[in-house]
Amino acid sequence: MQLVRPPISTERPWPNTGAVPRWLSLDWAYQAIDKRDLRLDLLRGFAVFAMVVNHLGGASWFYLITGGNTFFVSAAEAFVFISGLVFGIVYGGIALKEGLRAAQVKALQRAFTLYKVTVALTLIFSAVSFTFNLPWVRDVSVSNPLTFVLDVFTLHQTLYLTDIPMMYTFMLLGAALALALLVNGRTHWLMLGSAGLWLLAQLFPAQFQFPWTVSGSSTFDLAAWQLLFFGAMVIGFHRDALAKKLNTLPRLPYFILASVLVLWLVQLRNTDGAWLAQIFPGMNTDAFLAGFFFKNTLAPGRLLASFIVFQFAFLTTTLFWKPIQAALGWLLLPLGQNALYAYTMHVIIIALMAAVTPYLPINIAADGILNTGLQLVIVLALWVMIQRRFLFKIVPR
Repeated sequence: MQLVRPPISTERPWPNTGAVPRWLSLDWAYQAIDKRDLRLDLLRGFAVFAMVVNHLGGASWFYLITGGNTFFVSAAEAFVFISGLVFGIVYGGIALKEGLRAAQVKALQRAFTLYKVTVALTLIFSAVSFTFNLPWVRDVSVSNPLTFVLDVFTLHQTLYLTDIPMMYTFMLLGAALALALLVNGRTHWLMLGSAGLWLLAQLFPAQFQFPWTVSGSSTFDLAAWQLLFFGAMVIGFHRDALAKKLNTLPRLPYFILASVLVLWLVQLRNTDGAWLAQIFPGMNTDAFLAGFFFKNTLAPGRLLASFIVFQFAFLTTTLFWKPIQAALGWLLLPLGQNALYAYTMHVIIIALMAAVTPYLPINIAADGILNTGLQLVIVLALWVMIQRRFLFKIVPR
């Protein structure tokens, strides 16, 4: 989800491909041509595609590339990480050039935009969901509609899919304060505090609710997920210093290592950790994998998997930019550059689809060919709406 304006590339985009073969470095590698880092836009665009496919659900061939929300990493991790990275680059740059106060004011303005999206989307989505008794509200009890609305405005109530913009609202509020630590050379304090919150979420997930208990929030534990955002924010803020260190690494071996680790994750998922049972007889591998890669609290395994996949994805888009951009840039770049808009509109589309589906003569979700086609149509519909700037004056980007 796009929370801030597009990032500014460094003068020498990482990674330096001078150490890789000619056919990789000169013909296909990414070269910065303006202030916008298109690699992040494209990766975020792919996350939008995966998000739409996975949220629509049903049988689909696209799960081979999106993971079907059953892999160790999902589109959510990509959104949070890229958003934090972009925030550190853009707002960190503003703080250094225009002053901390200017950066914090702009960050708070963006947070307020996210707040308005959160409230409006939750109320609209709730109205449709309760009217048609959609699956995700059948266990939600609303004794007093006015109290429900008040809780939505005070960020004490959310629903399926609307919990994500709420999480971003909280993160952006915290990021405005975190800027002060970064600008004043207190990065270690920021990371210690962030890691401490994450650890509390691992040790006391039921007892520790940060910043307060939110009804209807069961997918993302803010205390845990903020580590991904602020860790990326630190990387974005210190990108120049980090790039100098990373430029000393041999790129091709680095890419091969990242590829091998991703293949290992895929094999681990496809075999349900069968090799673990051989090493540790009697181990309940299903329970271990479920806990070690638990999504709600961003468990250690999921954090590690995100670290591996993000490096692989960034290296891939850097080294093979030209063929990827030529084949998919027309679709993924607009989606990535308007991710907040795409997220908002896809939530509304999902609600309408869920309301209409019971009245259709066939079960589209059960048919792999039809459902895959439907998912593609909806992705393309979002692309068309972006091209036509549909409701751009109302829905933030």
